[in-house]
Amino acid sequence: MSDREPLLCRVQLGALRPANEAATEALQALGNGALVRIEVVRATGNVRRMKFYWKMLRVALDNLSDAFDGPMKPNAFHLWLKRYLGRSKPIRSKATGEIVAWDDDSIAFHNMTEVERSEFVSEVRDLLAKRLGVPPEILMDEARQGEAA
Repeated sequence: MSDREPLLCRVQLGALRPANEAATEALQALGNGALVRIEVVRATGNVRRMKFYWKMLRVALDNLSDAFDGPMKPNAFHLWLKRYLGRSKPIRSKATGEIVAWDDDSIAFHNMTEVERSEFVSEVRDLLAKRLGVPPEILMDEARQGEAA
């Protein structure tokens, strides 16, 4: 699974229906009658955990909106979290040692084992709960609301 929020859909009555916020937003942006190409790929890793992860980021962003100068999207927030938690590899200039870029794919979800993904999600949960000033269980409860829908 890539490091971008997945567009998850569920088959209902012979049609694809959005199963998460990212899919809902994408379909709304396309508009009624738009023709799209779908590539069916086997989901890797724990899809439920990753769906929870992206929902948790959205809950945090909804409650931290005044912490950023401008809108923060879940994918950008995810990349920042990976860098902040030391999960992305900096690429440095040999001459100055300055960070000139980040290899955000150096530790990508699809390259992690299930144990590593679980540890990363837990680490992010604890960090976000601390920033929000709530126990991790409260953040988890908020993120799980509507997960079964």
